[in-house]
Amino acid sequence: MTSLRKRLDNVLAELDIIRSGLDNSDDLPPCCLTLCKDGKISCDVNGPLSLEKFLKECRKCKTKMRYFLKQME
Repeated sequence: MTSLRKRLDNVLAELDIIRSGLDNSDDLPPCCLTLCKDGKISCDVNGPLSLEKFLKECRKCKTKMRYFLKQME
């Protein structure tokens, strides 16, 4: 049982980190970005895209993550 409790505590801590990252980020995401030589941007989920398209997709992704986090409260 202790192992399950530790795992749950770790998951809750990770969710807190994600929530904090989302709450404290501006336009650019709090996740991993890759700037390509051709001026495009990509991350683990989207890209490579132009800055305008990337930010649009980023906002969608952040909204989806916030929704899922809200469901876990």
